Amino acid sequence: MTERIFLENNYLRDFDAQITELTPNGVVMDRTAFYPEGGGQLGDRGTLEFQNNIIKVTNTRLDKGRIIHEVPVENFSLGVEVKGKIDWDFRYKLMRAHSAQHVISRWFQLNYEAETVSTQLKYDKSRLDFQPLEKMSSEKLETIAFQINDILSQNLQISITSRPRKEAIEFLKHKNYQIKYLEMVPKSVRDFRIVTIGDYDFAACAGTHVKNTSEIGSISFLSTKNKGKLRERIFYTVSI
Repeated sequence: MTERIFLENNYLRDFDAQITELTPNGVVMDRTAFYPEGGGQLGDRGTLEFQNNIIKVTNTRLDKGRIIHEVPVENFSLGVEVKGKIDWDFRYKLMRAHSAQHVISRWFQLNYEAETVSTQLKYDKSRLDFQPLEKMSSEKLETIAFQINDILSQNLQISITSRPRKEAIEFLKHKNYQIKYLEMVPKSVRDFRIVTIGDYDFAACAGTHVKNTSEIGSISFLSTKNKGKLRERIFYTVSI
C-alpha cells in the first residue's frame, strides 16, 4: 500500500519516494503527496524527477486501491528513487475551492435544508448539486454569495483530525452533518478524517484543504442549471 502522506500534510509540495509498480498507464510509489482524483476533487499533477530526468505527472487516480501517477511508463523501472513535486498553483486553487465548498454546502443546509448530493471541483469553475432546492435568480445568488463571503472573512481556523468510525459518526450526527452518506463508506474503514471549519462546519472528508478561511478569498456564483425535480446545480469560482 502507498503511504498517503497528503492526508497528514496538505501543504507538502515535494517528497522522496520509490517506484514499486509499473502499470500500463503510470507508476505506483511507496509513498506520495499526490492526491488521487476522488470526492469531487481532481487528481494532482506535477513532476517526478530522477537522474537528471524530469517527467510530467498529468493526473493521479485510484485504481483498485492503488494510487496511479499517470506518466510515460517507459521512462521508469522498479526500485528507482524519485523526487515528486506537486503542481502547487493547481493544487492550492483546488484546496481553496474545496474548503469553500464545505462552507457553501453548510450554508445551504442551514438556510434551505438542502443537501449536497454531488460535487465537482475544478481549477476555475466548480459545481454543487443541491436537493431539494428550487431555481434561484441571479440577484438571490448574489445576496447569498455576499453572506457566504462574510463567513469566509471571519478567518475561521480549518483543522483536520481523525476519529474512530463510531465516534466520528456520533460526533457528526451531533453537529447535524449529512451522516447517511457515511454508511456508504466500506466497513473496513475504521477511522474517519474530520474537517472542522471554526464552529461553522464539520464534515468527513479525505480531500485537501487550506488552514484558514482567509486563504480562500471570496466566492462568486456563476450560473445555475436544473438537474431534475427540486435538484439544482450551482456553479461557483474562488477569487484568484
